[in-house]
Amino acid sequence: MSRTTRPSTRTPSGPRDRIDVSFMYAVHDAFQRDLDRLIAMAEAGDVPGPALRAGWDRFSTFLHVHHTAEDTHLWPVLKDRVADTAVLEQMEAEHNALDGLLEGVDTAIKTSSPAEVLAARAAELAQGLTAHCDHEEELALPLVQKLMTKKEWDAFGAEQRNKLGMSGAASFFPWLLDGAEDETRRKVLGIVPPPVRLLYRAVWRPRYERAPRWQTPASA
Repeated sequence: MSRTTRPSTRTPSGPRDRIDVSFMYAVHDAFQRDLDRLIAMAEAGDVPGPALRAGWDRFSTFLHVHHTAEDTHLWPVLKDRVADTAVLEQMEAEHNALDGLLEGVDTAIKTSSPAEVLAARAAELAQGLTAHCDHEEELALPLVQKLMTKKEWDAFGAEQRNKLGMSGAASFFPWLLDGAEDETRRKVLGIVPPPVRLLYRAVWRPRYERAPRWQTPASA
């Protein structure tokens, strides 16, 4: 079952202070959604153009911020608390491998490669990123929930917010929730402060929807 169609059964259970990783799942699904759209656009010959380039800049920026925060605020903390660091070393190795796949797509876009080349590079990236997200959810996030404190988890989120800044957040939240299921939308908006919810609904989402962005050919 693909990540975009599998049932939403990942609500954390257990003690009330257990770390809620719903936001991480939403981010993973948004990355996969974007690559599905990029592949569809390339296969339809809908390249290059301002929407594709803007979408790639947004996707690659958010992925870089997310993975860098994991490398600085998740894996080092966990390494000090596990006897076997194989899972964490796997996460870092997969990040490094994804860098090469990202470079392949980036080169295809910047050199205006034929659509079939871009589609192939994007499919390779999608396969690698999907596998990594699955490994992270199955192997690493249980360690996060078991061994990290809520304060440490919050520091991971704060690092990403600091890297994005307010202007980045204005693009990030409507990007994150673009096409998301109602349950995911409720969870994400329930986590953020009320002013962010207001800005998202009144300003950020309408502006995002007016700007060039990735859409499947059928919905463009």
